[in-house]
Amino acid sequence: MSLERVTITIPSETLDAVKSAAEREGLSVSAWLSRAAEHAAKIEAGLAAAAEAMAYVDPPTPDEQAWVDDFMNRVTQPPHTAEQSQGAA
Repeated sequence: MSLERVTITIPSETLDAVKSAAEREGLSVSAWLSRAAEHAAKIEAGLAAAAEAMAYVDPPTPDEQAWVDDFMNRVTQPPHTAEQSQGAA
């Protein structure tokens, strides 16, 4: 893998957060930013591929969309514990 030196400009607050995160993980700022950029690029490529694939799929029916919305709400919300339920009463 070849490395290239680049100059970037980011807000001071962001740089402070990056320095702290890199230090916590025992990485240099360059290594931390490189890893973060690689991760972001993979996410963007995946989203682009998904958008391209969706061009070949019919949009969901209202019932299908409701099922997906319900499913996503259930799997992305933290589970309710008995203690939380009692505290709400």
